[in-house]
Amino acid sequence: MKSGIRRTRIIHGALIVVAALLSLFLAYQIRFEFNLPTEPVNWEARMWHTMKWILPLEYIVFYALGLFSPLVARFSWWDFCRVGTAVALLSGFLLYLWFIFSGDKTAPRSVIFINGLFLFTTLCSIMALSAHLRHILTGNLSELPVRASRVVSVGTGFLAYQLIEQTRSRRGLGMRVVGVVDSRGRFRDGQHWQGAPVGGGIDQLESVCRRFDPDRIIITDPELPAEQVRQLVWKCRRLHVPLFIVPSTQEMPNGVLRVEEIRPVGLDDVLGRNSLDIDLPRIHRLLSGKRVLVTGAGGSIGSELSRQILAMGPSKLLLLDSSEPSLFQIEQRLRKEDNGSCVNAVLADVRDLSAMHTVFQNETPEVIFHSAALKHVPMMEMYPGEGLQTNTLGTHQLAELAEKFGAERMVFISTDKAINPTSLMGASKRLAEQLIQARPRDKGGPAFLAVRFGNVIGSSGSVVPIFEKQIAAGGPVTVTHADVTRYFMSIPEAVGLVLQSATQGSGGEIFMLDMGEPLKVLDIARLMIEMRGLEPDKDIAVKIIGLRPGEKLFEELSYDAEIHDHTTHPRVYRLTAPPLTAEEAARLMASIQDAINLRDANAIREAVRIILPEFIAPETDKDSEVSAAIQA
Repeated sequence: MKSGIRRTRIIHGALIVVAALLSLFLAYQIRFEFNLPTEPVNWEARMWHTMKWILPLEYIVFYALGLFSPLVARFSWWDFCRVGTAVALLSGFLLYLWFIFSGDKTAPRSVIFINGLFLFTTLCSIMALSAHLRHILTGNLSELPVRASRVVSVGTGFLAYQLIEQTRSRRGLGMRVVGVVDSRGRFRDGQHWQGAPVGGGIDQLESVCRRFDPDRIIITDPELPAEQVRQLVWKCRRLHVPLFIVPSTQEMPNGVLRVEEIRPVGLDDVLGRNSLDIDLPRIHRLLSGKRVLVTGAGGSIGSELSRQILAMGPSKLLLLDSSEPSLFQIEQRLRKEDNGSCVNAVLADVRDLSAMHTVFQNETPEVIFHSAALKHVPMMEMYPGEGLQTNTLGTHQLAELAEKFGAERMVFISTDKAINPTSLMGASKRLAEQLIQARPRDKGGPAFLAVRFGNVIGSSGSVVPIFEKQIAAGGPVTVTHADVTRYFMSIPEAVGLVLQSATQGSGGEIFMLDMGEPLKVLDIARLMIEMRGLEPDKDIAVKIIGLRPGEKLFEELSYDAEIHDHTTHPRVYRLTAPPLTAEEAARLMASIQDAINLRDANAIREAVRIILPEFIAPETDKDSEVSAAIQA
């Protein structure tokens, strides 16, 4: 393949040189009707003299405009313009000499114009021929669909290889990789990799686009640093070429790329997707051949949990959700996957004890991932009783059923808002944590675990989808406070760590995920505006609107009293604290039920503040009244 491209380069360069000489020769011959006079001016001698000094000049112009490269993907409008520019520069220079020397010792004006016409025609023909020859040598021409999308791969690893092979073998995809960009500096410009020409590194993207004329660029290096992803975003926007990316390693647990899952570059890619060293064999041993129940399966976390669990080969995967549309979508999506026949949808509410009892009685799940929750902070401030019923009471009921029907393990998805909570949502999750930790730890009984992490990029209700809608509407983008910070991670990354955590504990532990450094929400808002090619505060306004009820300036991930231990994974930490006794847990559960029965939002809020001392809520004049009611 390399020898073929080398021959193409030599042939291409030789043809250009011959074309330049032949064009000038024919221009003279046609001008003098193929009979060059020698008197009174020796035009034949002047022709050869002109060729001697014009050829080096033409070489410089052609080289500067990249006409010597044979690796053009097709003769495009850009190549047409390059040839026209080269001919215009050379013809303009010859005309300039003609005016300077008044026609003496230079080519006649008619020869200059005829030469320009011939040179333009022959160069365009050579460029088109080289593109055709390139396709023949790389075996792409016969397989290329008529309207195939031209793709450049940024990356020369296994995923790039899969992309090239799939686009070759599956013509119905309508894509063809016409070139690759080496993101690791292993190949030189002009080399070939897997039959595709290498166009250099990321810093040469402009010349790559000129040569290959791509319809889209796909990042196939999942470990590409966020800084380089941002560079690609800016360059592609300037070049008006759409930029796509393959799924993260967490989204491809088997390492198999599906072209259909390639998507446009998103915020999590720009902020940085951390490549996780997940112990897949250990997760596989936990889930393979087991009956697994995922609550809240239609949500952002639940759907990704279900997808990754399915790849581990469970004997049955129960998708439980109270939202029919969300449940239908995830069921239909997973049934198309390998092992999709084990997927079963269960339309039920975790708050409905009778319905949940029927589910456990009929299905007897062995491993439970409990992600069903009400999580929108302002909404839970308005309806705190609903949050307690779902997030706290629902979790307690699920744990009771897991123990009664002999489950092996239950993993509760918690939140960083449960630390020193200032919202009812955070308080409801903290109370659920306490009840989970207080569960019996008898040998042979279920292992009850909780996993605590912060915001996930793109989950429903998070700031990212809200910002996207505000930007699409033309603004303003609203940020609650200039200094508010949050921990962020991608959904697949968070779920990968949840599954890793599920393999670690023996019961009663809370696992904290390493979320990296907290990010300013204001900075994220500005970054999202810039990713659209717009300028913050100029094209799209950014407005500070003040903290919402129950919202913190910053989030925490653990209490000071909790003991931190390392696990087998560097980004998962074990937190332990003295659990409630059985009597304390029973009293707590009774107090929570009494609080729910109060119905009034302010009364419930005050009741929770008394039940959970670390809950930071404003005092009201109902404090003493509610306190008496709770203690009665």
